[in-house]
Amino acid sequence: MPQTSFTPEPVPREETLEAVVSNPSFAKDALALIHGIAETKEQNEVLELFHTSRAALGADQAIFVSFVRDDESRESIRFLLAASARWCLEYEQMAWFGDDAWLMHAITDPNPICDSAISYRTNVQRNIRELARKFGVESAYIVPAPTSGGVSRIGALILTSQRAGFFECPTSRHLKPMARALSMELHEWWTRRIREDIIVDHRIDDTDLELLRLEKRGLKTKQIAAETQTSEASVNSRFQRLNAKFGQHNRKASARFATEYGLIS
Repeated sequence: MPQTSFTPEPVPREETLEAVVSNPSFAKDALALIHGIAETKEQNEVLELFHTSRAALGADQAIFVSFVRDDESRESIRFLLAASARWCLEYEQMAWFGDDAWLMHAITDPNPICDSAISYRTNVQRNIRELARKFGVESAYIVPAPTSGGVSRIGALILTSQRAGFFECPTSRHLKPMARALSMELHEWWTRRIREDIIVDHRIDDTDLELLRLEKRGLKTKQIAAETQTSEASVNSRFQRLNAKFGQHNRKASARFATEYGLIS
C-alpha cells in the first residue's frame, strides 16, 4: 500500500529558473540542505528540509517517490511531499503508479528529463498528466535515483512549476547536478527508513540477516548450518518464520525481498 508523508501546501514562486540558479549562493545553499538530509534521522526534519530544498531549486512543488515492484502483483510506493496533498490523494485513490510515465522513465533511464520530452502512450498516462495539470503543474522535471546491483527499487524526484516551459530553459543544466544530488540523498534516506521499519515491525535480528545473506550467496541448508554453527533443522525453521514474516513462498524469495528493501546487500 502507498505510504505518504505530507507537508503544507506550497506557495507558487515568481522567479525564473535562470534567476534562481544564477544566485551566487545557489549551489552552497542547496548542498547545505542536501547534507542536512543525510545527517538527520527524523522524518519531520527531512520533510522540512525537503520543503526548503524545493524552494531553493526554484520549484513550486516537489514530490519524492520511492517505488518497488517485487513482481507483477506486489508493489510498494512511498511519497515525501512538498506539494499539494490533494493531488497525491487523488493519485493514490486511482492506484495509477504502475502505468505512470514519469515513474517508467525513472525505472528505465537514469537521466533527468523534462516532462515535455516524455511521450504519453496510454489513456492512463494522459489522465495522470491531466491530474498534475489540475494542480498547477505546467512544467515538470523528473530526476531518477536509480539503485545498482539489479535491485528494482527506484526513487524519483519530481520538481514542478506553474509556468509552462520553466524547466526547458538552457540554465537547467545548472539545476541538474543539485537536483540529482537531492534525489539520491532522499532515496538513500527512504531506503534506510524502510529498512528500519521492516526490521522493527517484523522483529528481524542479526541472525536472520546473516541467514538471508548466505541464502543470497546460494548456499544450501547444510552449508548455512555450518557457517552459522547451528543445525539444519534450525536453519529450515528460521527460514520458515522469515517466509511467513515477509509473506514469501520460499527462502529464495525472502532473500530477494530483503535485498529489494535494503535489509541486505
